[in-house]
Amino acid sequence: MKDDFSIKGEVITALEAIDDPEAEESIVDSHLVEQVEVDSGVVDVILVMESSRDRKERFAIEDEVYDELEAIAGVREVKVKTMTPKALEREARGESPTPKRSEAPKPSGTPSPSGPGPGPKGGGGPQQAATPPSAPIEGVGKVIAVASGKGGVGKSTVAVNLALALQKQDFRVGLLDVDIYGPSLPTLLGVEERPAVSNRRILPIEASGLRLMSLGFLMDEDSPVIWRGPIVTGIIRQFLRDVDWSGLDYLIVDMPPGTGDAQLALAQTVPVDGALIVTTPSDLSLLDAARGLQMFKTLNVEVKGIVTNMARFIVPSSGEEFFIFGDPEQVAKESERLETPILGEIPLDTKVRRGGDEGKPVVIGEPDSPVAKAFMDLAEKVAQVQPLGDGDDGEDGKKGLFSFLKS
Repeated sequence: MKDDFSIKGEVITALEAIDDPEAEESIVDSHLVEQVEVDSGVVDVILVMESSRDRKERFAIEDEVYDELEAIAGVREVKVKTMTPKALEREARGESPTPKRSEAPKPSGTPSPSGPGPGPKGGGGPQQAATPPSAPIEGVGKVIAVASGKGGVGKSTVAVNLALALQKQDFRVGLLDVDIYGPSLPTLLGVEERPAVSNRRILPIEASGLRLMSLGFLMDEDSPVIWRGPIVTGIIRQFLRDVDWSGLDYLIVDMPPGTGDAQLALAQTVPVDGALIVTTPSDLSLLDAARGLQMFKTLNVEVKGIVTNMARFIVPSSGEEFFIFGDPEQVAKESERLETPILGEIPLDTKVRRGGDEGKPVVIGEPDSPVAKAFMDLAEKVAQVQPLGDGDDGEDGKKGLFSFLKS
């Protein structure tokens, strides 16, 4: 029997094949698809169309969605709700929009639910908001986002080594890669497995003492990701809500670079306890880092500190360190201006690049190296600025799934 993840992938592919006659492109590319959810083979799709669109055209698109999705093996039921942009905004605020034709299942033979039921397709009950309220992840102590204002600053490398450093300090740690367009976790940790599913929950892959999840585990290495914002948002929410993260002290979330849908989806789905901004000492990186920091402030997420990566170069033969670009004083000035401390300075070392290529990060591959010690120092500071509380020890005080690592 297919799991919901596999069905969802086929659903998205099917939607991408449906044309929007007004835009002359697929309904996904023209942003008509707002949300796709799959639960035990029941597919819920929210379409957004202007009320000015021709009525027959709207109905034709809805009927084609039903026909295409009902033909997918494993789909038990298809529910489509069509909304105007204004109605979607009202629903997001928790107001009940006026019911549309397609809130009920397709008339031509699709069975109707017997009662109100959960979710936005329930009979006459109150409508569910398109964006569910933020709620903690069950059994997770603290959620820490590792972000950057721009790409190429080593953010994913920092996230992986930080997670490993926290684990070496006897914390139970998970690592979630939500860089949907460029998932690098499989390469950095040398993992080629696919996650299992049990009781409709996705089981994270266990490797190097961490619990891991990434879109890279679910796709071929060379497959491009060309999904639009709503689909990306849905995948991120599913990684947060449908993955069994229970029993963790820290969940480290490797964010995509920049400011966009992924950051908003994370902040709207779970309470983020803190964020780290990774930058290099260059002026351009610092400028983008400031934008990223302000974005988190806008989302009411506290930025715990700045991590300066590739700050100094370590000569392999002698161990001598010196700055190769950027101005360390400029980083300090920017830190003071933004009222955000510098939590770590990670040197540039060829061991980091080699460890990432070989799937053996420097914290475990070269634990005695200066750069590994810099990551250990960073982990200690993260634990200090974001300590675990009395209730952050797994589920109801029970030992977490990785408690054996402390024995």
